[in-house]
Amino acid sequence: MSRRVRPSTVATRRQTQALAERVPDVVATLRAAVPAPATPHGAPALVLMMGFPGVGKSHCARLLAEHLGAAHVASDHLRGQLFVAASYAPEENAAVFRIVDGLVERLLGEGHRVIVDATHLRRGARESMAGLARRRGVPLTHVLVVADQAETLARLAARRRARAADDRSDADERVYAAMRERGFEEPEEPYLTIRNGPGLAQEIERVAGELGAGWSAAT
Repeated sequence: MSRRVRPSTVATRRQTQALAERVPDVVATLRAAVPAPATPHGAPALVLMMGFPGVGKSHCARLLAEHLGAAHVASDHLRGQLFVAASYAPEENAAVFRIVDGLVERLLGEGHRVIVDATHLRRGARESMAGLARRRGVPLTHVLVVADQAETLARLAARRRARAADDRSDADERVYAAMRERGFEEPEEPYLTIRNGPGLAQEIERVAGELGAGWSAAT
């Protein structure tokens, strides 16, 4: 994930190093904070959300998780729990996503379906999850969230003025523009698309149905 990199203080660098050295302990501590069904589904599966900032990935991920009975692992939410003032420096990003990987692996091991919520726009950002799915022998599906650009920019501007209580993203219009310039690298495998807009409820129903049907066919 790409963000405007803020100056990293000595304290932040030390915190990042400490987290990187204690990933299993941090994963164990954060596990209880991950939204997940009390009873795992029993047939684990992995969904990777993709999309530019402001398109509504986290909202869509929450709705899909409710429909599918899945755990929802959101990188922005976890970063907000780990850092008071995130810097988005490379070493911080690496530590955050090692913890994301650890949480996802633990949840899959418990038998959960898991939805991973991050931008995942570049192939390199998706490699670790693809490898985890292969090691675990679980199905992996990519879901791209798209939205009207004017609505996306309006959402980002509103976030900059007043952040919602459940919004942990720091992305604004400049971050959006920079990531749009870098572009989206499509997965090699077929993927599903959700269009966030007036018909979102129907989109969620459709994609949840396609995911469920695909998982049933794979068993």
